[in-house]
Amino acid sequence: MNRKNAITLVELCVLILALALLICLLRPVLGETSELAKRAVCAANLRAIGQACQLYAEANQGWFPHSLYDPAPGTPPNGHSVTFIGELSRDYTVQKTSGTWTRVHPSRSLFLLVIGGHVATESFMCPSSGDLVDPLRNMYGGTQSPSLPGVNRFDFWGYTMLSYGYQMPFGQRGKPHSNLDPRMVIVADKGPYFEAGRVDLAKGNTVDAPRLAVRAPEFPGSAADILRLPNERWRPYNSRNHVAGEGQNVMFLDSHVEFLKRPICGVNYDNIYTQQALDYTLEGAIKGAKPQDRLGPLTNTDTIIIP
Repeated sequence: MNRKNAITLVELCVLILALALLICLLRPVLGETSELAKRAVCAANLRAIGQACQLYAEANQGWFPHSLYDPAPGTPPNGHSVTFIGELSRDYTVQKTSGTWTRVHPSRSLFLLVIGGHVATESFMCPSSGDLVDPLRNMYGGTQSPSLPGVNRFDFWGYTMLSYGYQMPFGQRGKPHSNLDPRMVIVADKGPYFEAGRVDLAKGNTVDAPRLAVRAPEFPGSAADILRLPNERWRPYNSRNHVAGEGQNVMFLDSHVEFLKRPICGVNYDNIYTQQALDYTLEGAIKGAKPQDRLGPLTNTDTIIIP
């Protein structure tokens, strides 16, 4: 062997260390590039959902999809009689009737787009979220079988098979409609106040549950002070779909999509994941309160994305 051309053990170790160092240096860049690609797919999904909503509205006098619910008003100005927390997929094989429409999740409204053939379930999965695509199968006593949207399937199979939230369709105000302010957010990455809840082994579904550990923003100071806070302070109140709560893709009424690094946007700097405070102040719009059963939008500019 020609020793001049041979690689010594020391040289090999140096080469391996150099490669390892290069990989360590490139890993953040590669990870960021991967997340940006996933974020782009997520935005494309939301645009597809937005276009489907527009098609639905054209055929339904301007109304975006909303499932049947009990419209009886409650005592508060934003009241209704619907319990929605914990209802995602709870009775996914059963159509709601007048006897059961006091327990309805907004996910049923989004699923109307699947029933109508406007968009496939693949478009409801954000690739950054770790969620799964709804396979459109039902489970009865541990046995799976194909489901038919609109026949024996009326909701998504579970919290982990729906990456996006929908504007609250219950109550008298802010109902998704083409005549709302175009700055309104209608669909977005699901919010920070919910998580996967109880698993029904017989039905194979996972309902949503309130995420009790996360409060609505409690920043001190005036509205102007809060608006000057850096984006980093908003991470706990952003969607968890994207890396470390960096932000969320949001789809506006006109179907255009933006990635926002804080959940406040559009009309009156509204927090898209909270309910407008009853004081009707700008600060009350920016911070708001966690979503609650039987309470909907306070005004026609109050976005509440559920879940």
